[in-house]
Amino acid sequence: MASVGKEINNLVRSAIAGDLDSFGELARRYYPAMVSIAYAIGRDHHAAEDAAQEAIGRALVSLAKLRRPERFGPWLCRICRNVAYDMYNGKPQTASTPDTIAPEPSEKDDNLLTAVNAALDCLPKASRELVILKYYTDLSYEQISAVLGLSPAAINGRLTRAKRKLADCLRRNGFAEMRL
Repeated sequence: MASVGKEINNLVRSAIAGDLDSFGELARRYYPAMVSIAYAIGRDHHAAEDAAQEAIGRALVSLAKLRRPERFGPWLCRICRNVAYDMYNGKPQTASTPDTIAPEPSEKDDNLLTAVNAALDCLPKASRELVILKYYTDLSYEQISAVLGLSPAAINGRLTRAKRKLADCLRRNGFAEMRL
């Protein structure tokens, strides 16, 4: 993780110095996490992509203001959160089906998807964001740490609590056989 952090810091410093290729590489690396963060807020995949792209543009314009290059990930994701909140006027939307789900799910799959989306809505925003980063985007704890500025141990503890809440919500909705 230390070498990845050093590499990110070098890219950030180069980008601040005006190297657009370095900024492009940073945007490429952080884009999936940013889409996930925006999706956690708005629950619309296409709008989440728009929010992530807008956040990248805003970050590029504001990059010279970044005082601590080692905090680039959390800074960028804060911009993305703000853009997403602005897009939805601070109001989370009802969940939409992401493009990556099979086009014609069975009734059982559709019921499960509906239940999982409802359970995600039961979570606090920060917990929902972590679950989406980990399980929808499949980021490692180290990657989530770089994005959110939390330690891997804190991420593990928060995810454990979030999974318990998800399981409780799913059980209350008739999905007792599920194991998270």
